[in-house]
Amino acid sequence: MNKKMRELYAKIEEKTKAAKALLADGETKDVEKANQLLKEVEALQAEYDAEKKLVEAEKGLAEPLITSKEKEADKKAGEKGKEDAIAEFAKNVRALAKGVGINATVDEEGGYVVPEDVQTKINTYKDANFSMLGLVDVEPVTTATGSRTYQTKAEVEGFVETDEDGEITEIDAPKFETMKYAIKNYTGFMPVTNQVLNDSDQNLVEVISQWFGKNSLATANRLILAKLQSKEEVAFDGIKGIKSCLNKTLGQAYKSSSIIVTNDDGLDYLDQLEDKNGRPLLNADPTAPAKMQLRCGATVVQVVTIPNKVLKTVDNKAPFIVGDIFEAVKYFDRQKMSLLASSVAAIGQLNAFAKNLTLFRGIEREDVQIKDKDAWVNGYIDITPVEATNEATNEATNEGE
Repeated sequence: MNKKMRELYAKIEEKTKAAKALLADGETKDVEKANQLLKEVEALQAEYDAEKKLVEAEKGLAEPLITSKEKEADKKAGEKGKEDAIAEFAKNVRALAKGVGINATVDEEGGYVVPEDVQTKINTYKDANFSMLGLVDVEPVTTATGSRTYQTKAEVEGFVETDEDGEITEIDAPKFETMKYAIKNYTGFMPVTNQVLNDSDQNLVEVISQWFGKNSLATANRLILAKLQSKEEVAFDGIKGIKSCLNKTLGQAYKSSSIIVTNDDGLDYLDQLEDKNGRPLLNADPTAPAKMQLRCGATVVQVVTIPNKVLKTVDNKAPFIVGDIFEAVKYFDRQKMSLLASSVAAIGQLNAFAKNLTLFRGIEREDVQIKDKDAWVNGYIDITPVEATNEATNEATNEGE
């Protein structure tokens, strides 16, 4: 390293330290001056590198006047000086980027120039929807009120033995009863500004229509469940209680057409049950893999699972509605949901025309009645965790064969 290189190195070191001092927090902090000094450091470093190349070139033309040991030491000192200067420069640049200057954290200091990934596409979360209309007896009607006639249940004793010329005995005549329905209106509306409808690049009308459809589905589910849960709750003693319900309470009239309606908690309970050989009692239906069936001894029953948000577990009581749900409930549909939109209508004190709105209105007309009060049992199983291990499984072992 010659004299000029030493002087350049000293200047690099001096200006680097000065820039570092200007970046330190305090009254002397001056970012602009620090940046200027760092630019000077870069220029000095370039001059240092050029001088070094020149010295090395001159050495190649003449015999070195220093020993090889001195040459090696001089080379190492030069390389170390360069490395130190570069490291110091990089360190200060990193400090500059972190503490001051242009950055994306603050809008006015650079955030405005950083693009944002903003999408107006309406995304939806995955959700579980379920319609109970597929389980009950649905009948479209054309009048607001009406009735259906059913023959009442009665025990029939049969004919009485009569002699050849004996008097024929009178038997009981069948009796009848009616199920009456009265259609009710279920409605809802939603105001939307015309500016949003006109300026949005999304099909908001379709999104709103789907939203009204979900509300229609929720209404039907609520009305049907209200009828099914209107019966007094029965506590099932695990799978043993379900088996007794099918065999005795429902009996031969409903057993073959019965299903088990439960929620996610109830499905999880059933999914843990095994027989004494470790085989699960809950399995997919071989003829329809999407459906589940439960083996209750000699009886196999379809299991229908409704999301917890629709059929709720209360106080650790998982609902188990068991029976012929089609015979249990009748749904009278007077008019499927109608959806209308108007920019001039008024609902209450809300005037769409005056406020530049579009009002979306949904109306559906329906009634739900109990069809056969003997067709189902409104049961539950207490799924509160117990200390005894595999209590439910052991019970299933004895009853699942």
